[in-house]
Amino acid sequence: NMKIGNTLTDDQFTGYTFDYCISNPPFGVDWKADAKKVEAEAALGEQGRFFVGLPKKSDGQLLFMLNGISKLKDNGRMAIIHNGSALFSGSAGGGESEIRRYVIENDWLDAVIQLPNDVFYNTGITTYVWIIAKNKPAHREGKVQLIDASNMYESRRKNIGSKRVDITEVCR
Repeated sequence: NMKIGNTLTDDQFTGYTFDYCISNPPFGVDWKADAKKVEAEAALGEQGRFFVGLPKKSDGQLLFMLNGISKLKDNGRMAIIHNGSALFSGSAGGGESEIRRYVIENDWLDAVIQLPNDVFYNTGITTYVWIIAKNKPAHREGKVQLIDASNMYESRRKNIGSKRVDITEVCR
C-alpha cells in the first residue's frame, strides 16, 4: 500500500494511524518550495501535522518526524534516522526547539542511538536513530536512553562511495 507523493504537502494517509513507523527522511531537505502548503497545515492547529512549530526552511527533517508522530496510534512506536542537526539546531523558542520540547514533554522520546559514521552510501556524517514511543512502559517513563553504537560495525571488504562500514547482525 505504498503511495507516491510529497510527504510534506500531499498526505496520502490522512485518517490512518499505525502501530509502527520507520522513517529515513532526507537530511537538510529544503522545503522553501513547499512553504505555503506546510505553513497552511501548521495554521490548522492540532488538526494538522505541523502545529507544534516549523523548522528552518533549509532543513525539514523534523517535519518528517512530526508527520510520523501524527500517524502513530496511542501505543505506536517509530524509529526515525536523523543527522545531528535534529538534536541541537535552532534557537530557544524557535521551531526546532519547540518540536523537541513537544516530543520530550509528551515523554515520547524513548532512546537516541548514535550510529557509526560511514554507514550510509551518500554521507559520512554522524547519524542517529530516534526511537519514539507513544506509550512507554512504566519503568521507562520520564527517561531517555542514550546509546553510543558508533563503534558497533564491521569494515566493508569493498567501499561503496562513502559507505565504508556495515552494521552486521552481531553488531545489532
